Amino acid sequence: MFCQAGADIINVSSGQTNINEKPVYGRMFQTPFSDRIRNEGNVPTIAVGAIFETDHVNSIIAAGRADLCCLARPHLSNPYWTLHAAARQNYLDHTWPVQYLAGKRQLEINTQRALELGTLI
Repeated sequence: MFCQAGADIINVSSGQTNINEKPVYGRMFQTPFSDRIRNEGNVPTIAVGAIFETDHVNSIIAAGRADLCCLARPHLSNPYWTLHAAARQNYLDHTWPVQYLAGKRQLEINTQRALELGTLI
């Protein structure tokens, strides 16, 4: 019905809109909802809920459990989370704000050094 109404993608969240709810939190805890809606409802989805590592995103997408992932809390604690995650995966072909280019170069140098030493987490 969502697709028939014009929805292109569903951002799947289990709510937590009532004070009496007692959700069970854990790593990627809402991904099963996205998986079911995507694969049983045949509609693209966005997964949310304690997704905080690049491996989480990669495994969710690769397994076909969602089409996109939203990471809110990681960006609240580090607004540059995505830039750092890209550097850790040696993805350097993205745009940084001009005022941060010196920091980009330093991050790339440090990341390369960590890769060579085998200390990259």
